[in-house]
Parts: sequence; structure tokens; C-alpha cells
Amino acid sequence: METLFKDLRYGVRSLLKQPAFTLVAAITLALGIGGNSAMFSVVNAVLLRPLQYPDAGRIVVLEGINPSKGITQSNMSIPDFADWQNQNQVFEQMAGFIVGAAVLNNGDETERIQRTLVTADFFSLFRTPSLLGRTLQADDTQPDREPVVVLSYGLWQRRFGANRGVVGSKVMLQGKSTTIVGVMPAGFDYPAQTDIWTPFPLEPAKEARDNRYLNVVARLKPGVTITQARAQMETISQRLAQSYHESNYGWAVTVANLQERLVSNVRLSLLVLLCAVAFVLLIACANIANLLLARATARQKEISVRTALGASRWRIVRQLLTESLLLSLVGGAFGLLFSAWLTKLLIAISPANSPRFDEIRPDARVLVFTITLTLITGLVFGLAPALQASRSDLTEGLKEGLRGGSGGARSSRLRSFVMVAEIAMSFILLVGAGLLIKSFQHLREVKPGFTADHVLTMRVSVPPGKFKDDEQRLQFFQQAGDRIQSLPGVQSAGMVLSLPLGGDNFNLGRGYIREGRPATPEESGNAAYLTTSPGYFRTLQIPLIAGRAFNDRDTENMTKVVIVNETTARKLWPGESPIGKHITIWPDEKFPREIVGIVGETKASLDNNPGEQMYVPYAQDASWPSMSLVIRTSGDPANAAAAVRNEIRSLEKGAPVFNVRTINDVLTTSVAPRRTPMLLLSAFAGTALLLAMIGIYGVTAYYVTQRTQEIGIRMALGAQTSDILKLVLKGGMALALIGIVAGLGGAFALTRWMTTLLFGVKPTDALTFIAVSVCLLVTALLACYLPARRATKVDPLVALRYE
Repeated sequence: METLFKDLRYGVRSLLKQPAFTLVAAITLALGIGGNSAMFSVVNAVLLRPLQYPDAGRIVVLEGINPSKGITQSNMSIPDFADWQNQNQVFEQMAGFIVGAAVLNNGDETERIQRTLVTADFFSLFRTPSLLGRTLQADDTQPDREPVVVLSYGLWQRRFGANRGVVGSKVMLQGKSTTIVGVMPAGFDYPAQTDIWTPFPLEPAKEARDNRYLNVVARLKPGVTITQARAQMETISQRLAQSYHESNYGWAVTVANLQERLVSNVRLSLLVLLCAVAFVLLIACANIANLLLARATARQKEISVRTALGASRWRIVRQLLTESLLLSLVGGAFGLLFSAWLTKLLIAISPANSPRFDEIRPDARVLVFTITLTLITGLVFGLAPALQASRSDLTEGLKEGLRGGSGGARSSRLRSFVMVAEIAMSFILLVGAGLLIKSFQHLREVKPGFTADHVLTMRVSVPPGKFKDDEQRLQFFQQAGDRIQSLPGVQSAGMVLSLPLGGDNFNLGRGYIREGRPATPEESGNAAYLTTSPGYFRTLQIPLIAGRAFNDRDTENMTKVVIVNETTARKLWPGESPIGKHITIWPDEKFPREIVGIVGETKASLDNNPGEQMYVPYAQDASWPSMSLVIRTSGDPANAAAAVRNEIRSLEKGAPVFNVRTINDVLTTSVAPRRTPMLLLSAFAGTALLLAMIGIYGVTAYYVTQRTQEIGIRMALGAQTSDILKLVLKGGMALALIGIVAGLGGAFALTRWMTTLLFGVKPTDALTFIAVSVCLLVTALLACYLPARRATKVDPLVALRYE
């Protein structure tokens, strides 16, 4: 122990003697360790940390799929859900829920909040008791029971001031007096961002089997695997398809672990970024190792003297490793501070709906990871220099020490190897960043099918408890549209059931059958279903390819009409015009609709094909109580928001108005999941490039220092400036080329894992690889040129006396 304290004291003194070296090394390590700690905090919270529900690994999500209709993810119908409950033998419990919105009135304050309607077994399935009061029970779901509600912890804190006496009080919810029966604890947040939970009574006999709007979760029985559950649910699905051919033909069910399903869209991005920041740390370690190798060469005489006085090789290695670990601990301490800031930044720049990002916070696992990483980092960058320094020959070390220390061939080879590794890792990171940047550029070049500039949008719902029939809803929205159209600066206005680019976070699909075909599941297609006003296509400037748009004469009492997009038209009548032909929206409607127009494609997401779409006039289907308004203005659309709100409130004071933003905001939000990984990987790659440049400069500068006498002799013998430049640049550029070749192999192997993150570009895109190679070569040339230029300034007489 005494020896250890001596090593520590000597290590501290040694580092303090060279404050510039210590500061540069500590900052470099802080960047690497802090970046890894921050990314691990995210990965730990999102991917590794179990959900906060008891025995959460047994909770699964069930979703419908219909490959024959191109449906890869769907809710389920209540009759199917009831049959699943009755026929399965693999689940302890099964629950359904519906995510929606509600208007809460508490005193004088009215607020639109997120509501989840849940079936009787929902809370018992998650096994999370309430913080106050109770959760919802089976009796609460009976149709004749008094309305009750359970509050989320967040709403209880924000709206009710954390009043513990709130249980038993009443609030107005959707225009009905509702009793608060409980408050859930902090951390219970399923589905995400839920403010309240209310009971949802199941009445399978009153529901259509093809009306699929129920989300389903279940808890596996002890000892049952997901594979066994999938097999049984497949059997049940086939049985239902045979019994209810018209509604269940082609439908199957997927079973996935709840946590895996929640994070499936971000898993690959996070793992790629974690690997990227690990590469940055390795490059930082390589830089520090090169600095330590140069430092060890300068300390050859000291090490030789210690050896001559009886110090063993292990004793020398231990002393040098102690210094490395001290340096790493300093870097780790700064890294923790940097990590705290970087974690907040990562959360801030991530898309608003990123799963579990609200759970990101330091915990014991992150602390242990950071400490372990710090110690391993000290060993990684310190071991090779320590072994190299302790291997020096005693006699030669004393001689070289007297001449000032020039280092040996083994040390030079090791430094060269480290530099090659730096360049190779930087190449891989730069290729990854380049591919994501190119993908993002391609994504932004995709035409969404409409013109987004100068368009304001907002969601408007009819007041709770009012306008219960179609005619009243139609009149409300028509009057709202007329008032908005008359506002100064408004060029046109329209409305639609669901905005393009997922702007309303839902897409409604319905089946259809073309005229002349039998009304069977085998003949039906599936298309996105959208109700619109006559001004919708004009406002978003969606091109009319053929026929006409809707007009004010397309009312409930007139001929039923429909407009389809080009994809639907090509599928139904390839090579023919569908104008004047008919389709039936089946099985929801029992009458045909005449196709009166064909419009261009509008994207549900920029990175997918638009698919089939059909539009019907809102005047012929006014069953929808909530619509998205679109308003085209002559100036900044955001400036019109207040005036539009006022017109709607003057028409109906209690009408909820929300999600007020521009269509450009919708466009920006739609690409956010790809923008964030691109920005982060680009930042990590830029850091790696800077560190590699510093490393190349350091190795080249050390090479010049080592060969100062040789350079002087060459110049004394008549070597020109260009000869010296070539001599120095040749060595540095040769190592850079070797590193690029090694990086090519690594990039070809690793970028294939990024395929699902890319859009419109292959993981082996030649232009990206060439551009990165040129970038690294130019960087290496600049890093080598400065020491080479300094070498040409060597005075031969001074150089000959150098040693």
C-alpha cells in the first residue's frame, strides 16, 4: 500500500510538471468518456432498463396484420378481442384501450387533455396500484354506472396542485359530471402522455367485426413463451377467418414484447450512435497513447536510471500505468460533467414522441459504466506505451538519454500503427455520417404531393355534448370555413379528416370493391379514407389529374361521389380512365360511389410510397366530430392563427382548437426521426476527424523532431526544400493511405447494418466512399504539411549540433 501511495504521489507530480500535456489529454478524454456516458444513459433508459411495471417482461402487445391488403400494423375489433379472451390459453389477462382526447372543465378553466379509455382488466394487468384512491374496476365499465376517471400523476400535479383530497371530487369531462376515483403514481405512463383513464364498456354484440379500433395488450401466463403465444394466436386467427370469412379473411395477429415494441423504431439508431461514440473514444485513446509514447521516449534516461538502480520491469510498468490511470480519472471527472450537459442536449434535440426519453436520468448503472469505462480507458491508452518504455535497453537508454532521446524503431512502428487505426476508425464514422446526410438530402427532395408554404393548420372538434347528428356537424364546419375564408390575408381554406405526413398521428383505412366485381373479401382492396371539404385540394395545391374536384353541390341528397389518387386509379383500371366508373366502400357502405376525379399522390410519410387513397365529401359523410383545417395565406401563416381561433370561438365558444402550426412544421416533424441520428453521427464523425487530424499532426511533428539531424545533413548535402517536403509528406501520407484502405474494409462490413436507416442510398454508395477518402487525404495532407514546412526551415549548422 505504501508503494501505491508513492506511485500516486509521483504520478501527480509528473502530470503537474507538464500542465499543457495534462490539460490537452484530460479534455480529449472528457470528450470521449462524456460522450459515451451520455449515450449509454440514453441506451440504458430506453433499451436496457425494464419497464416500471411488475414482471414487465411478460406484458405483450397484440396487433393485426393483413399481408394481402398490405396492412402491416392494425388495431383490432371488439368482437375479435372478445373471442381472443375466450379462446386463448396462454394469457393470464388481456385488456384493450383506445387513445383519444377529451375536454376537461374544472372550475373556470377548460383544457383539452389526452384520454385513454380502458377495459376492465387494464390496471390489474399492469399490476400497478394507485397512488391515491383506486383504479378502475369491472363495475365501472357497466353502461349504466356513474362516469368515473383516474388521473395521471402529471395532471394531478399540474391541474390539481397535488391536492391529496382530490379523490371523490367531481369535474366536467366531455360535458358530463365525472367523479375522480384515483390518481396513478409517477412513472405509470401507458399509453405515453396519457392524462386520464376512463372506463370503456365492452359490448361485442353491438360492434362490427371489421371495425378495428381497439389496441390490445396482454400478460403471458408464467412459463409461457412469446413463441408459444404466437402459435396459439395464429391458430385462433385462422379459426376466426373460417368462421367470419367476410370480415376476417387474410387477417392474422402479431405478438411482441411491450418494451421491444415501444422502442423498435429507435433501437437501431441508438445502437449505431453508441458504436459511433465508442469509436470516438478509441480515437481519443489512440491520440493519448501517441502522446505518451513520445513522452516515454523523452523519459528514456529517467527509466534507464531507475532500472539501473534496481527497479524491475513490472515496477516501471506499474508506475507508468498509475500515471495513465490518474490522467484517465481526471478526464473521467470532466467527462461526467460533460455527460450531464450532453444528455440534456440529446433529449432536447430528439423528436417529441421519442419513446421512454422522459425516463432518461443518471442511475447506478450509468455511474458504474462511467467509472469502469474510465479505468479501462486508462489501461487502453496507457498499457502499450508503458510496455514499450519498460522494454528499453539499459545501456542504449543511458546513451540516448545523454543525447536527448531519439526513440527506437519499435516505438515508431507502434505510433504508426496507432495513427493508421485512428484514420481507419475516422473513415468508418465519416462514411456512416455521409450516408445519413445523403439519405436526409434525398428525403428532403421527395415531393410530398402538395405545397406546404404559407399554409396554417389546426385541429377543430365540435363542442362536447353538442352537434350529435351529421347535419349539425356539417353546418358547424361549413360556417367555420366560410368565416375563415373571409378573413383578410386568407386565400383559401379547407378541411380534411387526417393530414398528410402523419400530421394527425392516425390514418384510417377502408376497404373498397370496384364495380362489376363480387362483394367478397378476396375482391376487396384497401385504401386510406379521407373526408374533405371542397376547398381542401385547392388550399394544399394538390394537383387535379383528371375529372373535377368536389364542389358545394356534392351534398348528402346528391349522387354519391369519390375522388381517388393515381395509385388507386392505376390499380383498378390500368390503362383506362376511371372517371364515371364506380366503387363501393365495402363493407361500410352498401351503395356505389361515382369516381369524379383523380388527384396526385400525397405522402403519409416521405420515405414510403403513398399507397391507395380515396376522398369523399364531408357533406356526404359528416359522422366525424373532429377535422383538421388548412388555411392558405398571402403572408406568414402563423400570423393568422389568432384571427382563425377567434372566428371559431365566436361561432362556438366551447369548440376545442388545438395542434395549431404550419404545414411546414408538419413537414419538419415528419423528418425529425431521421434528422436527429444524422446530426449526432455527423457531430461524432466531425470530432473523430478533428482528433485524427491532431493525431496525424502529432506523429508527423514527432517524426520531424526525431530526424532533425538527418534533415540537417540532407540539406547540408544539397537537398532542396521540395525534397524535404516530399520526405516528410511521404511518410505521413503513406500511413494515411493505409488507414483509408483499412477503413474501406471496415466500412463495407459495418455500414450494411445501417440499411434500414438509409433512404435512396445504398450502404456501399461509391460517391460517399470516394468523398470521404478525398476528405481524409486532404485532412492528412494539411496535418502533415505544417510539420513538413517547419522541417524545411531547419538550419543545417544548428541541426548538426542538435544531438
